[in-house]
Amino acid sequence: MSILSDIKHRLQRLFHSSREERYTRDELSYHLEMLTRDLESQGHDPLEARRLAVVSMGSRASIEEDVRDARGNRGLEDAMRDVRFAARQLVARPGFTAAVLLTLALGIGATTAIVSVADHVLLRPAPFERPQDLVMIWGTDSVSGTTREPQSWPDFVDLRAQTTTLSGVAGVIATQGNVRIQQGEPTRRTVAALTGNYLSLLGVRPLAGRTFDETDDTPGGPPIAVISASLWRTAFSSSPSVIGSTIEVDETTVEIVGVVPDHADYALDQINGRAAYHAPYVPDGSVDVWMPARATDDEWPRSTHPFLVIGRRAPSATIGAVQREATTIASALEQAYRENAARSMFVESLDDVVLSPVRPLINVLLVAAALLLLVATANIANLLLARAAQRNAETALRAALGASSRRLVRQFLTEGALLVTLGAGAGIALATIVLRMVRAYGPADIPRIASVSVDARVLGLAIAIAALIGLAFGLVPALLSSRRDPIGVLRASAGSVGLSVGARRLRDVLVGAQLTLCVALGVSAVLLGRSFMRVLRVDAGFSAERVLKAQYTLPEARYPRNFARFPRFDEINQFNDRLLTQLRAIPGVESAAIAATHPLDAGFTNSWRVVGRESEGAGWPEISIRIVSPGYAETMGLVLLSGRAFTPGEDASSPPVALINQTAATRFFPDGDPVGQRLAWWGIERTIVGVVRDERIHGLTAPAPPAAYAPIGQAPSNSGVVLLKTRGDPLSAIAAVRQTIAAVDPLLAVFGTESLQNTLDRSVSERRFALMVMAAFAFVTIVLALVGVHGVVSYAASQRAREIGIRQALGAAPSAAVLLVLRGAASVVMVGVGVGLVAAALGSPLLGALLYEAPRFDPLAFIAVPLAVAAVAAASSLHPAIRAARAAPVTAIRSA
Repeated sequence: MSILSDIKHRLQRLFHSSREERYTRDELSYHLEMLTRDLESQGHDPLEARRLAVVSMGSRASIEEDVRDARGNRGLEDAMRDVRFAARQLVARPGFTAAVLLTLALGIGATTAIVSVADHVLLRPAPFERPQDLVMIWGTDSVSGTTREPQSWPDFVDLRAQTTTLSGVAGVIATQGNVRIQQGEPTRRTVAALTGNYLSLLGVRPLAGRTFDETDDTPGGPPIAVISASLWRTAFSSSPSVIGSTIEVDETTVEIVGVVPDHADYALDQINGRAAYHAPYVPDGSVDVWMPARATDDEWPRSTHPFLVIGRRAPSATIGAVQREATTIASALEQAYRENAARSMFVESLDDVVLSPVRPLINVLLVAAALLLLVATANIANLLLARAAQRNAETALRAALGASSRRLVRQFLTEGALLVTLGAGAGIALATIVLRMVRAYGPADIPRIASVSVDARVLGLAIAIAALIGLAFGLVPALLSSRRDPIGVLRASAGSVGLSVGARRLRDVLVGAQLTLCVALGVSAVLLGRSFMRVLRVDAGFSAERVLKAQYTLPEARYPRNFARFPRFDEINQFNDRLLTQLRAIPGVESAAIAATHPLDAGFTNSWRVVGRESEGAGWPEISIRIVSPGYAETMGLVLLSGRAFTPGEDASSPPVALINQTAATRFFPDGDPVGQRLAWWGIERTIVGVVRDERIHGLTAPAPPAAYAPIGQAPSNSGVVLLKTRGDPLSAIAAVRQTIAAVDPLLAVFGTESLQNTLDRSVSERRFALMVMAAFAFVTIVLALVGVHGVVSYAASQRAREIGIRQALGAAPSAAVLLVLRGAASVVMVGVGVGLVAAALGSPLLGALLYEAPRFDPLAFIAVPLAVAAVAAASSLHPAIRAARAAPVTAIRSA
């Protein structure tokens, strides 16, 4: 018989074992009957014949065991029998089973979910060749104190030519473009302009066709592009014929020469987010189209800094060596060019750039998950101790009837395995649901958050945790029962055999530990909550209420920007005028404006000067440039502090004007009113006509930088953001805005359409996410701890039932019985809460990066939370205490 046939035969017998045993019993009964009849025929009376037949045949149980052994399935049949018995035990005690399953599901589920996030985000290396050798080379400004600025194109060229510690240097600009595929409607997609060696420097290999090389950097070369795998799959059905086909990018026809994996844009979002400023539009998803930048000094002069620069360290070079060389090169450039005054370079590993902002959040969540798992484990241990005490009599009886220690351990292990399997399955299902929510609502600036899932490694960890808990389920009851004399246990009354002194102490320690972790997590959640409320109360400087945002970009082909004629970009100016007029005519619109960037987009900075104070301003930092239309202040609720706002007549033919914000006025004009003074950037002198309140363009938790505003008619931009103040729900105006833009230019793609309040909410998503997770962990931990406290007090009350009954029979008041029960729980609660305060104080530094203007030792958190935990624990203890006191003395004495 083959191995497969043997396995099949054994399985068939296993699943039909009851039928096989019935046949065996029937056959034995038949043989016994025949033997009895033979003896009767020999002259024995029926009773004597029956007795002799039984003696002659021997033990039926022994024969049945021999038959089972002969079938070859003895081990499997015993295991199935153990499983059925374990299932009956769990069904017979639904309260215990539900408590353990809930605890396991929460503990394993939370741990699995958070470890999955940490594994995907922190532990997995970047999907590049030797990612540890990749570094970011930032520009710095010693005057403004910024250390992470993009580089200018000429600085990039000089660095690439002079470096010896870097084996390669590449640059990229992430923007947005109107992409039209196969004569379809134009859609807004992320487009990256890069140097020819960028993809090869990272080690990105094409899936089809080729990538770029340095020959593709030649200005004026044929328009070519590489597309992402996702665009190849969705728009071209992964057809190999995509190579050589064309698409339109901003109405320019480009040839597709290759396809690259989606991970080619790994962390570009995060790199942009770390930059002090960046291109007006940054990726809001994966990069779909890659194109050669083909930059020139005329298009990107040394005074503009748009390029993100990545380098790869030479084999023998350390980051320190690269930093020293970059500082030397930057110092020479500072001496050679006026535009490089106060500028240097800062070298940082790519891993730190991408992961350092999210490490504190992930670490806090990992600690919270570990604490929750500890609470769950402590709760399960308490349940095990109580369950073992309740099964003393059963275990003793089975041992007295001949069950071996090995047999008892196997049965207990089977029960534990069944329970843990169910709990672990529920936990993994819960983790899958939680991760689905994380993908949907987690902060977008966490790298790879969209792909996080329960993979094989994390699943293995969950199974290992479950296996350890299942082993404890089996061994703890067996070990406790092995230390007792079965005869002594059976002679004792049913309720008098409880936990030993050591087991009771262990139980109290576990409950105290649960309360300690409750206080620690509760304090952390309150600290995060109060910090988050402070963030929400920050004055953003603008009003997002009832404001709709929609974005677009004007293609260079139809809206040319000849900088020799700046600001007379007639096509762009005419488009803005027509669009603004029609937007204001939309029913339900209170006011409308167009800006180059929305209020939460940092935009870009530029060198500048105050006319007549050039020498004084030599060390001033670059100023943030904000380009807005008349009506911006009204639409955004921007408060005018002095002077006036822009008027519709201020266009390319009128005298140049500007607004500055309060920070710029206070810092650069401390001795007088800036209105009427002149400042200059881009070679144009502008008269300051007003001062406005600060807008927090770097986010609610960052101070507002010095900023200058220019009318969009005097500083036209090909990027635009429509801002509408509506009388009702701003989302109701989306269709009208799209129709209005299409009426002015039907080929434009509109994107980023949402309420400005949603944009504002998304800017604090990381803090909200941390608060929600920590609050959920704290709530679950408190629930589990209270279950533990309630169980301990209930068990302690049942163990003292006889004593309480005697006390009441002798005249003690019920309140005395209540105090007697509560007194035992009070010490555990007080110690647990006290240690929890210490743990919270020691752990609060972990929250430092997530707290905003919140002290780490907030009195509300460190006083209210411990009192609340103690009060709720006392309340959970009160119920079993009152129940014990209300029991009739005679009933209590008899039942004990």
